[in-house]
Amino acid sequence: MSSRHTARSAGLLAALAATLFTAACGSGGGGGDATDVQPRNGGSITYAAEKEPDCWDPHASAQDVTAFTQRPIFDSLVYQKPDGSLEPWLASSWKISADGRTYTLQLRQDVTFHDGARFDAAAVKANFDHIVAKDTESQFAAGLLGPYTGTKVTGPYEIQVSFSRAYSPFLQVASTTFLGLASPASLRAGADKLCSGTASVGSGPFRNGRYTRGQQRVYTRNAAYNWAPKGAAQSGPARLDSVTIRFITEDATRVGALSSGQIDGAAAIPANDIAGVRTNPRLTEISKQTPGAVDAFYLNTSSGLFTDIRVRKAFQRGLDVGTIVTSVFQGTTERAWSVLSPTTPSSYDASLENSWPYDPALAGKLLDEAGWTGRDAEGYRTRDGRRLSVFAPIYGRPTLFSQAAQAELKKIGFYLDLHASTDATEVSGWLDDGKYDTVELKWARPDGDILSSFFLSTETSVGGGHNFARVADPQVDTWLKAAQAAQSPQERAKQYAKVQKWAIEQAAVVPAYISTATVGVNKKVHGLRLSIATWPEFYGAWVQAG
Repeated sequence: MSSRHTARSAGLLAALAATLFTAACGSGGGGGDATDVQPRNGGSITYAAEKEPDCWDPHASAQDVTAFTQRPIFDSLVYQKPDGSLEPWLASSWKISADGRTYTLQLRQDVTFHDGARFDAAAVKANFDHIVAKDTESQFAAGLLGPYTGTKVTGPYEIQVSFSRAYSPFLQVASTTFLGLASPASLRAGADKLCSGTASVGSGPFRNGRYTRGQQRVYTRNAAYNWAPKGAAQSGPARLDSVTIRFITEDATRVGALSSGQIDGAAAIPANDIAGVRTNPRLTEISKQTPGAVDAFYLNTSSGLFTDIRVRKAFQRGLDVGTIVTSVFQGTTERAWSVLSPTTPSSYDASLENSWPYDPALAGKLLDEAGWTGRDAEGYRTRDGRRLSVFAPIYGRPTLFSQAAQAELKKIGFYLDLHASTDATEVSGWLDDGKYDTVELKWARPDGDILSSFFLSTETSVGGGHNFARVADPQVDTWLKAAQAAQSPQERAKQYAKVQKWAIEQAAVVPAYISTATVGVNKKVHGLRLSIATWPEFYGAWVQAG
Protein backbone atom coordinates (compact mmCIF):
# COMPACT_ATOMS: atom_id res chain seq x y z
CA MET A 1 0.00 0.00 0.00
CA SER A 2 1.41 3.42 -0.98
CA SER A 3 1.91 6.25 1.47
CA ARG A 4 -0.90 8.13 -0.27
CA HIS A 5 -3.30 5.22 0.27
CA THR A 6 -2.25 4.93 3.90
CA ALA A 7 -2.82 8.65 4.47
CA ARG A 8 -6.29 8.47 3.02
CA SER A 9 -7.21 5.46 5.13
CA ALA A 10 -6.05 7.43 8.14
CA GLY A 11 -8.10 10.39 6.99
CA LEU A 12 -11.29 8.33 6.91
CA LEU A 13 -10.52 7.03 10.39
CA ALA A 14 -9.70 10.42 11.88
CA ALA A 15 -13.13 10.66 13.49
CA LEU A 16 -12.24 7.54 15.49
CA ALA A 17 -9.14 9.16 16.95
CA ALA A 18 -8.87 10.48 20.47
CA THR A 19 -8.88 14.24 19.93
CA LEU A 20 -11.03 15.56 22.75
CA PHE A 21 -13.25 18.36 21.47
CA THR A 22 -14.12 20.29 24.63
CA ALA A 23 -16.87 22.74 25.22
CA ALA A 24 -18.02 25.99 26.72
CA CYS A 25 -21.12 28.09 26.51
CA GLY A 26 -20.27 31.10 24.44
CA SER A 27 -20.55 33.07 21.28
CA GLY A 28 -19.64 32.23 17.73
CA GLY A 29 -18.40 35.77 17.20
CA GLY A 30 -14.84 36.46 17.98
CA GLY A 31 -11.70 38.25 18.87
CA GLY A 32 -11.17 41.10 21.25
CA ASP A 33 -13.59 43.94 21.89
CA ALA A 34 -13.06 46.24 18.92
CA THR A 35 -15.27 49.09 20.11
CA ASP A 36 -12.32 51.35 20.97
CA VAL A 37 -9.98 50.49 18.10
CA GLN A 38 -10.32 50.67 14.34
CA PRO A 39 -9.65 47.79 11.91
CA ARG A 40 -6.30 48.01 10.19
CA ASN A 41 -4.52 46.29 7.34
CA GLY A 42 -1.28 44.42 7.81
CA GLY A 43 0.15 42.21 10.47
CA SER A 44 -0.13 38.47 10.92
CA ILE A 45 -1.45 35.92 13.35
CA THR A 46 -0.33 32.44 14.40
CA TYR A 47 -2.97 29.88 15.26
CA ALA A 48 -2.35 26.43 16.77
CA ALA A 49 -4.38 23.47 15.51
CA GLU A 50 -4.50 20.24 17.53
CA LYS A 51 -3.69 18.05 14.54
CA GLU A 52 -2.30 18.13 11.03
CA PRO A 53 -4.01 16.78 7.91
CA ASP A 54 -2.94 13.36 6.71
CA CYS A 55 -3.90 14.50 3.21
CA TRP A 56 -4.30 18.13 2.10
CA ASP A 57 -6.59 17.47 -0.86
CA PRO A 58 -10.15 18.25 0.32
CA HIS A 59 -11.54 16.32 -2.66
CA ALA A 60 -9.85 13.18 -1.32
CA SER A 61 -9.63 13.64 2.45
CA ALA A 62 -12.43 13.00 4.92
CA GLN A 63 -10.80 15.01 7.71
CA ASP A 64 -12.39 18.13 9.17
CA VAL A 65 -8.90 19.53 9.71
CA THR A 66 -8.26 19.36 5.96
CA ALA A 67 -11.41 21.36 5.27
CA PHE A 68 -10.49 23.91 7.94
CA THR A 69 -6.86 24.40 6.93
CA GLN A 70 -7.69 24.62 3.22
CA ARG A 71 -10.61 27.04 3.58
CA PRO A 72 -8.35 30.12 3.28
CA ILE A 73 -7.20 28.87 -0.15
CA PHE A 74 -10.35 27.39 -1.69
CA ASP A 75 -13.61 29.24 -2.37
CA SER A 76 -16.91 27.44 -3.04
CA LEU A 77 -19.90 27.89 -5.32
CA VAL A 78 -22.20 28.60 -2.38
CA TYR A 79 -21.68 30.18 1.04
CA GLN A 80 -23.38 28.92 4.19
CA LYS A 81 -23.66 31.73 6.70
CA PRO A 82 -23.18 31.19 10.45
CA ASP A 83 -26.98 31.07 10.85
CA GLY A 84 -27.20 28.17 8.39
CA SER A 85 -28.76 30.02 5.45
CA LEU A 86 -27.26 29.79 1.96
CA GLU A 87 -26.25 32.55 -0.44
CA PRO A 88 -24.27 32.94 -3.69
CA TRP A 89 -20.47 32.89 -3.71
CA LEU A 90 -18.67 31.89 -6.90
CA ALA A 91 -22.06 30.94 -8.28
CA SER A 92 -23.99 34.19 -8.71
CA SER A 93 -27.40 32.49 -8.94
CA TRP A 94 -29.08 29.13 -9.56
CA LYS A 95 -32.29 27.49 -10.68
CA ILE A 96 -33.59 24.07 -9.69
CA SER A 97 -35.61 21.97 -12.12
CA ALA A 98 -39.18 21.05 -11.23
CA ASP A 99 -38.18 17.43 -10.57
CA GLY A 100 -35.29 18.51 -8.29
CA ARG A 101 -32.74 16.57 -10.36
CA THR A 102 -30.95 19.40 -12.20
CA TYR A 103 -29.28 22.54 -10.88
CA THR A 104 -28.40 25.28 -13.38
CA LEU A 105 -25.84 27.68 -11.93
CA GLN A 106 -24.73 31.05 -13.27
CA LEU A 107 -21.12 31.82 -12.32
CA ARG A 108 -19.27 34.99 -11.48
CA GLN A 109 -17.17 36.34 -14.35
CA ASP A 110 -14.60 38.33 -12.36
CA VAL A 111 -12.76 35.56 -10.49
CA THR A 112 -9.19 34.38 -11.06
CA PHE A 113 -7.24 31.58 -9.46
CA HIS A 114 -3.93 32.20 -7.70
CA ASP A 115 -2.04 31.00 -10.80
CA GLY A 116 -3.78 33.61 -12.96
CA ALA A 117 -6.19 31.19 -14.64
CA ARG A 118 -9.75 32.42 -15.09
CA PHE A 119 -12.55 30.80 -13.13
CA ASP A 120 -15.30 29.62 -15.49
CA ALA A 121 -17.69 26.76 -16.20
CA ALA A 122 -14.94 24.51 -17.52
CA ALA A 123 -13.06 24.95 -14.24
CA VAL A 124 -16.08 23.87 -12.21
CA LYS A 125 -16.56 20.78 -14.37
CA ALA A 126 -12.86 19.92 -13.99
CA ASN A 127 -13.23 20.03 -10.21
CA PHE A 128 -16.37 17.90 -10.11
CA ASP A 129 -14.78 15.43 -12.51
CA HIS A 130 -11.76 15.27 -10.19
CA ILE A 131 -13.92 14.62 -7.12
CA VAL A 132 -15.63 11.59 -8.61
CA ALA A 133 -12.60 10.25 -10.52
CA LYS A 134 -11.52 6.79 -9.38
CA ASP A 135 -7.89 7.89 -8.99
CA THR A 136 -8.87 10.61 -6.50
CA GLU A 137 -10.04 7.94 -4.07
CA SER A 138 -12.43 10.42 -2.46
CA GLN A 139 -13.34 9.44 1.09
CA PHE A 140 -16.04 12.07 1.62
CA ALA A 141 -16.54 14.67 -1.14
CA ALA A 142 -17.79 12.15 -3.70
CA GLY A 143 -20.26 10.83 -1.15
CA LEU A 144 -21.54 14.33 -0.48
CA LEU A 145 -22.66 14.49 -4.11
CA GLY A 146 -25.09 11.64 -3.46
CA PRO A 147 -26.89 10.45 -6.63
CA TYR A 148 -24.67 12.61 -8.88
CA THR A 149 -24.64 11.79 -12.59
CA GLY A 150 -22.50 14.56 -14.04
CA THR A 151 -21.78 18.21 -14.76
CA LYS A 152 -22.41 19.79 -18.16
CA VAL A 153 -20.98 23.07 -19.43
CA THR A 154 -23.92 24.95 -20.97
CA GLY A 155 -22.16 28.27 -21.45
CA PRO A 156 -18.83 29.95 -20.65
CA TYR A 157 -20.18 30.82 -17.21
CA GLU A 158 -23.08 28.39 -16.83
CA ILE A 159 -23.16 24.78 -15.69
CA GLN A 160 -25.79 22.12 -15.14
CA VAL A 161 -25.26 19.66 -12.31
CA SER A 162 -27.48 16.58 -12.60
CA PHE A 163 -28.61 13.80 -10.29
CA SER A 164 -30.44 10.52 -10.86
CA ARG A 165 -33.12 11.58 -8.38
CA ALA A 166 -34.11 14.75 -6.55
CA TYR A 167 -31.27 15.87 -4.29
CA SER A 168 -31.96 18.95 -2.18
CA PRO A 169 -28.71 18.81 -0.11
CA PHE A 170 -26.62 19.79 -3.14
CA LEU A 171 -26.43 23.54 -2.46
CA GLN A 172 -25.28 22.95 1.10
CA VAL A 173 -22.61 20.45 0.09
CA ALA A 174 -21.51 22.89 -2.63
CA SER A 175 -20.69 25.33 0.20
CA THR A 176 -18.17 23.02 1.87
CA THR A 177 -14.41 23.07 1.45
CA PHE A 178 -14.66 19.42 0.39
CA LEU A 179 -16.21 20.71 -2.85
CA GLY A 180 -13.89 23.72 -2.92
CA LEU A 181 -12.69 24.84 -6.33
CA ALA A 182 -9.08 24.48 -7.41
CA SER A 183 -7.30 25.73 -10.50
CA PRO A 184 -7.69 23.01 -13.15
CA ALA A 185 -3.95 23.12 -13.84
CA SER A 186 -3.22 22.26 -10.21
CA LEU A 187 -5.52 19.24 -10.36
CA ARG A 188 -3.25 17.80 -13.03
CA ALA A 189 -0.33 17.75 -10.59
CA GLY A 190 -1.36 14.27 -9.48
CA ALA A 191 -2.91 12.79 -6.37
CA ASP A 192 0.32 12.39 -4.40
CA LYS A 193 1.32 16.04 -4.87
CA LEU A 194 -2.18 17.31 -4.06
CA CYS A 195 -2.26 15.16 -0.95
CA SER A 196 1.18 16.38 0.17
CA GLY A 197 -0.03 19.99 0.37
CA THR A 198 2.44 21.40 -2.16
CA ALA A 199 0.00 21.94 -5.03
CA SER A 200 -2.91 23.83 -3.43
CA VAL A 201 -4.05 26.54 -5.86
CA GLY A 202 -7.46 28.08 -5.35
CA SER A 203 -9.08 31.50 -5.63
CA GLY A 204 -9.41 32.26 -1.91
CA PRO A 205 -8.33 35.27 0.15
CA PHE A 206 -5.02 33.58 1.02
CA ARG A 207 -2.43 31.80 -1.10
CA ASN A 208 -0.48 28.66 -0.29
CA GLY A 209 2.77 29.57 1.50
CA ARG A 210 5.64 27.74 3.13
CA TYR A 211 4.84 24.35 4.61
CA THR A 212 7.00 22.39 7.03
CA ARG A 213 5.59 18.94 7.64
CA GLY A 214 4.91 18.30 11.30
CA GLN A 215 5.38 21.95 12.25
CA GLN A 216 3.42 24.64 10.43
CA ARG A 217 1.91 26.06 7.27
CA VAL A 218 1.92 29.70 6.16
CA TYR A 219 -0.79 31.45 4.12
CA THR A 220 -0.14 34.79 2.41
CA ARG A 221 -2.62 37.50 1.46
CA ASN A 222 -4.19 37.40 -2.02
CA ALA A 223 -4.16 41.10 -2.93
CA ALA A 224 -6.47 40.52 -5.92
CA TYR A 225 -9.30 39.01 -3.88
CA ASN A 226 -12.60 40.79 -4.50
CA TRP A 227 -15.35 38.15 -4.65
CA ALA A 228 -16.27 37.34 -1.07
CA PRO A 229 -19.90 36.37 -0.39
CA LYS A 230 -22.15 38.99 1.18
CA GLY A 231 -22.33 37.04 4.43
CA ALA A 232 -18.57 37.16 4.94
CA ALA A 233 -17.11 39.49 7.50
CA GLN A 234 -15.92 42.05 4.92
CA SER A 235 -15.26 42.61 1.20
CA GLY A 236 -12.08 42.96 -0.80
CA PRO A 237 -8.70 41.51 0.17
CA ALA A 238 -8.08 40.15 3.66
CA ARG A 239 -6.61 42.61 6.14
CA LEU A 240 -3.93 40.24 7.40
CA ASP A 241 -0.68 39.91 5.46
CA SER A 242 -0.36 36.30 6.52
CA VAL A 243 -1.69 33.53 8.73
CA THR A 244 0.45 30.74 10.17
CA ILE A 245 -1.13 27.53 11.40
CA ARG A 246 1.08 25.55 13.75
CA PHE A 247 0.40 21.92 14.57
CA ILE A 248 0.60 21.34 18.33
CA THR A 249 -0.94 18.04 19.32
CA GLU A 250 -0.30 18.17 23.06
CA ASP A 251 -3.01 20.09 24.92
CA ALA A 252 -0.70 21.43 27.62
CA THR A 253 1.84 22.69 25.09
CA ARG A 254 -0.84 24.35 22.95
CA VAL A 255 -2.50 26.08 25.89
CA GLY A 256 0.88 27.06 27.31
CA ALA A 257 1.90 28.68 24.02
CA LEU A 258 -1.35 30.65 24.00
CA SER A 259 -1.06 31.76 27.62
CA SER A 260 2.54 32.91 27.18
CA GLY A 261 1.79 34.89 24.02
CA GLN A 262 3.82 32.68 21.67
CA ILE A 263 0.73 32.19 19.51
CA ASP A 264 -2.39 34.29 18.94
CA GLY A 265 -5.04 31.58 18.98
CA ALA A 266 -5.45 27.91 19.86
CA ALA A 267 -7.98 25.20 19.03
CA ALA A 268 -9.59 22.60 21.27
CA ILE A 269 -9.08 24.14 24.70
CA PRO A 270 -9.53 21.27 27.22
CA ALA A 271 -12.31 21.58 29.77
CA ASN A 272 -9.91 21.96 32.70
CA ASP A 273 -8.13 24.88 30.95
CA ILE A 274 -11.18 26.92 29.96
CA ALA A 275 -11.34 28.72 33.32
CA GLY A 276 -7.71 29.76 32.95
CA VAL A 277 -8.39 31.25 29.51
CA ARG A 278 -11.40 33.13 30.86
CA THR A 279 -9.47 34.66 33.73
CA ASN A 280 -6.38 35.59 31.70
CA PRO A 281 -6.67 39.34 31.00
CA ARG A 282 -4.89 38.95 27.65
CA LEU A 283 -7.19 36.21 26.33
CA THR A 284 -10.77 35.58 25.34
CA GLU A 285 -12.63 32.48 24.22
CA ILE A 286 -14.86 31.81 21.25
CA SER A 287 -17.13 28.80 21.34
CA LYS A 288 -20.00 27.28 19.43
CA GLN A 289 -21.80 23.95 19.43
CA THR A 290 -20.75 21.89 16.43
CA PRO A 291 -23.58 20.90 14.05
CA GLY A 292 -23.87 17.44 12.55
CA ALA A 293 -23.45 14.04 14.18
CA VAL A 294 -22.71 14.21 17.91
CA ASP A 295 -20.19 11.92 19.57
CA ALA A 296 -21.93 8.57 19.77
CA PHE A 297 -21.48 4.81 19.90
CA TYR A 298 -22.73 3.19 16.69
CA LEU A 299 -23.69 -0.44 17.36
CA ASN A 300 -23.16 -3.09 14.68
CA THR A 301 -26.71 -4.32 14.12
CA SER A 302 -25.86 -6.80 11.35
CA SER A 303 -23.49 -9.26 13.00
CA GLY A 304 -22.23 -10.46 16.35
CA LEU A 305 -23.34 -9.36 19.77
CA PHE A 306 -25.61 -6.47 18.82
CA THR A 307 -27.87 -8.32 16.40
CA ASP A 308 -29.99 -8.86 19.53
CA ILE A 309 -31.94 -5.64 20.17
CA ARG A 310 -32.20 -6.54 23.86
CA VAL A 311 -28.43 -6.38 24.19
CA ARG A 312 -28.32 -3.10 22.22
CA LYS A 313 -30.95 -1.57 24.47
CA ALA A 314 -29.12 -2.80 27.56
CA PHE A 315 -25.95 -1.06 26.36
CA GLN A 316 -27.95 2.10 25.59
CA ARG A 317 -29.91 2.27 28.86
CA GLY A 318 -27.14 0.89 31.09
CA LEU A 319 -24.64 3.62 30.21
CA ASP A 320 -24.89 6.58 32.59
CA VAL A 321 -24.14 9.16 29.91
CA GLY A 322 -25.16 12.19 31.96
CA THR A 323 -22.85 11.38 34.87
CA ILE A 324 -19.91 10.68 32.56
CA VAL A 325 -20.38 13.91 30.61
CA THR A 326 -20.53 15.94 33.81
CA SER A 327 -17.43 14.24 35.20
CA VAL A 328 -15.29 14.38 32.06
CA PHE A 329 -16.31 17.81 30.78
CA GLN A 330 -16.79 19.52 34.15
CA GLY A 331 -20.08 21.13 33.17
CA THR A 332 -18.77 22.64 29.95
CA THR A 333 -20.87 20.60 27.53
CA GLU A 334 -24.17 18.72 27.39
CA ARG A 335 -25.11 15.08 27.03
CA ALA A 336 -26.75 14.24 23.70
CA TRP A 337 -30.23 12.77 23.25
CA SER A 338 -30.25 12.53 19.46
CA VAL A 339 -27.63 11.54 16.94
CA LEU A 340 -27.84 15.14 15.65
CA SER A 341 -26.55 18.23 17.39
CA PRO A 342 -29.20 20.86 18.28
CA THR A 343 -27.36 23.38 16.06
CA THR A 344 -27.84 21.31 12.89
CA PRO A 345 -30.06 23.60 10.76
CA SER A 346 -33.71 22.56 10.35
CA SER A 347 -33.06 19.00 11.48
CA TYR A 348 -32.85 18.40 15.23
CA ASP A 349 -35.69 16.51 16.93
CA ALA A 350 -36.04 18.04 20.39
CA SER A 351 -38.77 15.56 21.35
CA LEU A 352 -36.07 12.97 22.03
CA GLU A 353 -34.72 14.92 24.99
CA ASN A 354 -35.12 12.93 28.23
CA SER A 355 -36.84 10.11 26.32
CA TRP A 356 -34.31 7.36 27.13
CA PRO A 357 -32.91 8.02 30.63
CA TYR A 358 -30.31 5.91 32.40
CA ASP A 359 -32.03 2.76 33.69
CA PRO A 360 -29.61 0.08 34.98
CA ALA A 361 -32.48 -2.07 36.27
CA LEU A 362 -34.00 -2.26 32.78
CA ALA A 363 -30.56 -2.96 31.31
CA GLY A 364 -30.05 -5.85 33.73
CA LYS A 365 -33.48 -7.27 32.98
CA LEU A 366 -32.82 -7.17 29.22
CA LEU A 367 -29.48 -8.92 29.62
CA ASP A 368 -31.11 -11.61 31.74
CA GLU A 369 -33.72 -12.14 29.02
CA ALA A 370 -30.96 -12.39 26.41
CA GLY A 371 -29.27 -15.14 28.42
CA TRP A 372 -26.34 -13.19 29.82
CA THR A 373 -26.99 -14.36 33.36
CA GLY A 374 -23.57 -15.57 34.53
CA ARG A 375 -20.70 -13.59 36.04
CA ASP A 376 -16.98 -14.21 35.74
CA ALA A 377 -14.30 -13.57 38.35
CA GLU A 378 -14.00 -9.91 37.32
CA GLY A 379 -17.73 -9.27 37.50
CA TYR A 380 -18.50 -9.26 33.78
CA ARG A 381 -21.61 -11.05 32.55
CA THR A 382 -21.25 -14.35 30.73
CA ARG A 383 -23.32 -16.71 28.61
CA ASP A 384 -22.24 -20.28 27.86
CA GLY A 385 -18.86 -19.46 29.39
CA ARG A 386 -18.26 -16.45 27.11
CA ARG A 387 -17.74 -12.94 28.47
CA LEU A 388 -20.09 -10.13 27.42
CA SER A 389 -17.31 -8.35 25.52
CA VAL A 390 -17.86 -5.40 23.15
CA PHE A 391 -15.07 -5.00 20.58
CA ALA A 392 -14.53 -1.28 19.93
CA PRO A 393 -11.72 -0.47 17.46
CA ILE A 394 -10.11 2.95 17.91
CA TYR A 395 -7.72 4.72 15.57
CA GLY A 396 -5.23 6.45 17.86
CA ARG A 397 -5.89 6.20 21.56
CA PRO A 398 -9.02 6.08 23.74
CA THR A 399 -10.60 9.34 24.80
CA LEU A 400 -11.23 10.21 28.43
CA PHE A 401 -14.92 9.78 27.69
CA SER A 402 -14.37 6.28 26.26
CA GLN A 403 -12.40 5.21 29.30
CA ALA A 404 -15.08 6.56 31.63
CA ALA A 405 -17.74 4.72 29.61
CA GLN A 406 -15.70 1.53 29.96
CA ALA A 407 -15.76 1.85 33.75
CA GLU A 408 -19.50 2.61 33.85
CA LEU A 409 -20.44 -0.29 31.57
CA LYS A 410 -18.58 -2.72 33.80
CA LYS A 411 -21.15 -2.00 36.51
CA ILE A 412 -23.86 -3.71 34.47
CA GLY A 413 -21.59 -6.44 33.18
CA PHE A 414 -20.31 -5.21 29.79
CA TYR A 415 -16.59 -5.33 28.99
CA LEU A 416 -15.92 -2.48 26.57
CA ASP A 417 -12.80 -3.63 24.75
CA LEU A 418 -11.18 -0.33 23.65
CA HIS A 419 -8.89 -1.79 21.03
CA ALA A 420 -6.58 1.06 19.99
CA SER A 421 -4.32 0.92 16.95
CA THR A 422 -2.27 3.40 14.94
CA ASP A 423 -2.31 1.06 11.94
CA ALA A 424 -4.85 2.61 9.58
CA THR A 425 -4.89 -0.44 7.34
CA GLU A 426 -5.67 -2.73 10.26
CA VAL A 427 -8.53 -0.59 11.56
CA SER A 428 -9.93 -0.07 8.04
CA GLY A 429 -9.98 -3.84 7.61
CA TRP A 430 -12.02 -4.34 10.77
CA LEU A 431 -14.52 -1.69 9.68
CA ASP A 432 -14.83 -2.84 6.08
CA ASP A 433 -15.31 -6.48 7.16
CA GLY A 434 -17.78 -5.63 9.93
CA LYS A 435 -15.50 -7.19 12.53
CA TYR A 436 -16.46 -4.92 15.41
CA ASP A 437 -19.33 -4.41 17.84
CA THR A 438 -19.28 -0.65 18.20
CA VAL A 439 -17.54 2.42 16.83
CA GLU A 440 -17.44 5.76 18.64
CA LEU A 441 -17.19 8.85 16.49
CA LYS A 442 -18.59 12.27 15.64
CA TRP A 443 -18.79 14.20 12.38
CA ALA A 444 -19.30 17.92 11.80
CA ARG A 445 -21.70 18.91 9.05
CA PRO A 446 -24.26 21.73 9.15
CA ASP A 447 -27.02 19.80 7.41
CA GLY A 448 -29.40 17.04 8.51
CA ASP A 449 -28.38 14.97 5.52
CA ILE A 450 -25.41 13.79 7.59
CA LEU A 451 -27.97 11.15 8.64
CA SER A 452 -27.78 9.71 5.13
CA SER A 453 -24.04 9.19 5.52
CA PHE A 454 -24.66 7.20 8.71
CA PHE A 455 -27.88 5.29 8.00
CA LEU A 456 -28.45 4.83 4.26
CA SER A 457 -27.95 1.14 3.53
CA THR A 458 -25.60 1.96 0.64
CA GLU A 459 -23.21 4.05 2.74
CA THR A 460 -20.77 1.34 3.78
CA SER A 461 -17.22 2.06 4.88
CA VAL A 462 -15.93 0.13 1.86
CA GLY A 463 -17.16 2.96 -0.36
CA GLY A 464 -16.12 5.74 2.00
CA GLY A 465 -19.47 5.92 3.80
CA HIS A 466 -20.13 5.94 7.53
CA ASN A 467 -22.96 3.46 8.12
CA PHE A 468 -21.05 1.89 11.00
CA ALA A 469 -24.30 0.68 12.59
CA ARG A 470 -24.61 -1.35 9.37
CA VAL A 471 -28.26 -0.40 9.04
CA ALA A 472 -30.11 -2.00 6.12
CA ASP A 473 -33.72 -0.99 6.66
CA PRO A 474 -35.84 -0.15 3.57
CA GLN A 475 -38.02 2.19 5.65
CA VAL A 476 -35.01 4.22 6.78
CA ASP A 477 -33.80 4.45 3.18
CA THR A 478 -37.25 5.69 2.15
CA TRP A 479 -37.27 8.43 4.81
CA LEU A 480 -33.78 9.62 3.95
CA LYS A 481 -34.44 9.73 0.22
CA ALA A 482 -37.70 11.58 0.89
CA ALA A 483 -35.74 14.16 2.87
CA GLN A 484 -33.25 14.50 0.02
CA ALA A 485 -36.09 15.05 -2.44
CA ALA A 486 -37.94 17.63 -0.35
CA GLN A 487 -37.27 21.32 -1.07
CA SER A 488 -39.12 22.50 2.04
CA PRO A 489 -36.95 22.68 5.21
CA GLN A 490 -40.02 21.71 7.22
CA GLU A 491 -40.57 18.54 5.19
CA ARG A 492 -36.91 17.62 5.38
CA ALA A 493 -36.99 18.09 9.17
CA LYS A 494 -40.07 15.84 9.37
CA GLN A 495 -38.29 13.00 7.59
CA TYR A 496 -35.06 13.47 9.56
CA ALA A 497 -37.06 13.30 12.81
CA LYS A 498 -38.33 9.84 11.80
CA VAL A 499 -34.77 8.63 11.32
CA GLN A 500 -33.61 10.07 14.65
CA LYS A 501 -36.47 8.40 16.51
CA TRP A 502 -35.86 5.09 14.74
CA ALA A 503 -32.16 5.15 15.63
CA ILE A 504 -32.98 5.57 19.32
CA GLU A 505 -35.92 3.13 19.41
CA GLN A 506 -33.87 0.46 17.67
CA ALA A 507 -30.81 1.28 19.79
CA ALA A 508 -28.69 1.41 16.65
CA VAL A 509 -26.83 4.31 18.20
CA VAL A 510 -26.10 5.60 21.70
CA PRO A 511 -25.60 9.39 21.55
CA ALA A 512 -23.03 10.58 24.07
CA TYR A 513 -22.19 14.30 24.08
CA ILE A 514 -22.57 17.42 21.96
CA SER A 515 -19.22 18.61 20.66
CA THR A 516 -18.50 22.29 21.09
CA ALA A 517 -15.58 23.97 19.39
CA THR A 518 -13.77 26.19 21.87
CA VAL A 519 -10.82 28.29 20.85
CA GLY A 520 -8.73 30.69 22.90
CA VAL A 521 -7.72 33.97 21.27
CA ASN A 522 -5.43 36.84 22.22
CA LYS A 523 -7.48 40.01 22.68
CA LYS A 524 -5.29 41.88 20.22
CA VAL A 525 -6.90 39.73 17.49
CA HIS A 526 -10.26 41.05 16.26
CA GLY A 527 -12.83 39.83 13.77
CA LEU A 528 -12.03 36.14 14.13
CA ARG A 529 -15.27 34.20 14.08
CA LEU A 530 -16.36 30.58 13.90
CA SER A 531 -18.02 29.39 10.71
CA ILE A 532 -21.23 27.38 10.64
CA ALA A 533 -18.99 24.29 10.80
CA THR A 534 -17.27 25.85 13.88
CA TRP A 535 -13.90 26.41 12.19
CA PRO A 536 -12.11 29.76 12.60
CA GLU A 537 -12.53 32.09 9.62
CA PHE A 538 -9.36 34.13 9.09
CA TYR A 539 -10.65 36.25 6.19
CA GLY A 540 -12.26 38.93 8.36
CA ALA A 541 -9.64 38.89 11.12
CA TRP A 542 -7.27 41.72 11.89
CA VAL A 543 -4.67 42.38 14.54
CA GLN A 544 -4.41 45.42 16.76
CA ALA A 545 -1.15 47.36 16.50
CA GLY A 546 1.18 47.50 19.46
